[in-house]
Amino acid sequence: MVLQLLSIPFVNLILCIVIVILGFLCFKKSGERLPAFIGAAFGLFGISHAATIAGIAASLELPLIVIRTLAYVLVIVALWLNLKSTLLQKETRQAWVDYFKGETVPDEKK
Repeated sequence: MVLQLLSIPFVNLILCIVIVILGFLCFKKSGERLPAFIGAAFGLFGISHAATIAGIAASLELPLIVIRTLAYVLVIVALWLNLKSTLLQKETRQAWVDYFKGETVPDEKK
């Protein structure tokens, strides 16, 4: 087994490791789930790349399909949760703006 340092799976594995580390650090600093989900997904992609580098990807085809599918589902869930959170924040902000606009408008005299 020859380790090819400039092969596509090797470069992908290194980049996955960097994203996992950054995702973990961002999660620790911010407490937001999005970086954690994305880091976990790329960790799963890294397993697939490591299997390819080790030369065992062909014999583990079905488990690797499941692992990659789970990684994609993690990214989808992360983006969905982020979208829901962003929309909720936007609606809340608009509700406060509308509330304070209503307070500053003088009451009409009857």
